[in-house]
Amino acid sequence: MARFLIVILMLSLAACAPRGRLAYLDHPVADARAIFVGSTRAPDPQTGQPFGTARSQQLRLARFDVATPPDRKVAEIAYPMTDTSPVDPDKQFLVSQSEIDMPRSAFQSELRTALRKHDGQAVLFVHGFNNSFAEGLYRMAQMGADFDLPGVMVHYSWPSRANVLGYAYDRDSVLFARDGLEELIDDLNAAGAKRILIVAHSLGSELVMEVLRQEAIAHKQGRFSTISGVVLISPDIAVDVFKTQADAIGTLPTPFIIFTSSKDRALQLSARLTGKRDRLGNLEDVSRIARYRVTVINVSAFNTGDGHFNVVTSPALIRLLDSAQQVAQVLEVEQLGRTGLGDAVVLTVENTTQIILAPISGG
Repeated sequence: MARFLIVILMLSLAACAPRGRLAYLDHPVADARAIFVGSTRAPDPQTGQPFGTARSQQLRLARFDVATPPDRKVAEIAYPMTDTSPVDPDKQFLVSQSEIDMPRSAFQSELRTALRKHDGQAVLFVHGFNNSFAEGLYRMAQMGADFDLPGVMVHYSWPSRANVLGYAYDRDSVLFARDGLEELIDDLNAAGAKRILIVAHSLGSELVMEVLRQEAIAHKQGRFSTISGVVLISPDIAVDVFKTQADAIGTLPTPFIIFTSSKDRALQLSARLTGKRDRLGNLEDVSRIARYRVTVINVSAFNTGDGHFNVVTSPALIRLLDSAQQVAQVLEVEQLGRTGLGDAVVLTVENTTQIILAPISGG
């Protein structure tokens, strides 16, 4: 008990740290990355930020052009923390220009134009627990830069409390935000999306699974026929809940990738808070989900920080996965036997394939 109280105290102190905020350049930048946004966050009247922590009953639509620092290091992300912090475009992620609370017709028109330039391909990112709006937006920009993500970038920002002590609020917000995510996917389809890759982190993974489940229960899976794959990074989902969701969904999108780490301290704490011994994102015994056609990629060897977002915070792992060819090799598991993807170990348990990644020897 004493140890647990110490952890809570540490989290309380961390909660007092300043959070990332939206900050703008004083001029547009030609090579800024366009990110289309759907959000169920309400404005914050106290700070003046357009997207706060309160819940909005209506899906709000926006577009942000985000400029990334020209000489930043891989996996590095920095942005102004307070209203008085200096803005430095050489070191920080900044907004070049934005359109907020766009009419649906205008949002879909701009999205349609962007999709045509990318052959109908889109990447939809759903952030996780304890994220402010700015942090989720800039995280997607970082992933776009580090992985050279193909297609139009779209971000769904659900109303996280952005506080380490706001876990219960965030879990309720996941349930609240299901219809908004469904609506955003409908907007993508209406704008002409042909292939949508969904990438979700932490509690955002449960949100994605819940939306897929509710569509299956309503016999509306056809609305999601454009989903070309799902990637869950450190999913904060109880294993038995995931199994119930997957059973209701039936046929999971292909490929279906789950990044895990046995060293994920955030999920260890989540397990304590929820009373569950483990979460899907730190699952070690993949036989528990063996009947599902999924690929589990264990990235414990690349642990950084609390181990909760290794895929985008570990420079070594990003270098391993950053080329389009090697990403394809991970997603197309059957090719791994004849590639040199680090010192990967590939195991097959019924329908589930587990890949245990390790740093390249001598790297």
